[in-house]
Amino acid sequence: MVSMIYVTAGTMFLDFPRLLNTMDQLAGKTGERVVMQIGMSTLRPAHAEFFGFKPREDVLALQRDARVIVCHAGIGAVQDALEAKRPFIVVPRLKRFNEHTNDHQLDLARAVQQRGWGRVVHDVEELEAACADPLAPPTDYFPARRPLIDSIRDAVAQLTAGRR
Repeated sequence: MVSMIYVTAGTMFLDFPRLLNTMDQLAGKTGERVVMQIGMSTLRPAHAEFFGFKPREDVLALQRDARVIVCHAGIGAVQDALEAKRPFIVVPRLKRFNEHTNDHQLDLARAVQQRGWGRVVHDVEELEAACADPLAPPTDYFPARRPLIDSIRDAVAQLTAGRR
């Protein structure tokens, strides 16, 4: 299996150049395969594979195959990384860099760090070292709301199937 880093910038309409440029440079420097979900970003990586959006199952498969996941501090991205049981690094989007409309991602990043689920990187200069030596993924994480989420997904799938 080829070593791969999966990066997700999320669905925000604002660019995330700190993360995307740094990870693209890392891909060019190390030669390690880097696959980036860039969302609505206008940036186009030169050294990494990238896409805007893919079906959820495709994204989850990439995450399961990743050596490490690098994500923004959005709840969906963190939950997906936890469920993939892969080491992950959180880089919160920050208002001062015009990456978000406020700094709420700092709260989730703190929670990730306090629980020891993953590494939090505020200074992208630390990403190379963090990717080289990520924390082990948590073995005791279980989403408390998983049965509820699954039942809602099943109900939506049944409703959608009935409309075809």
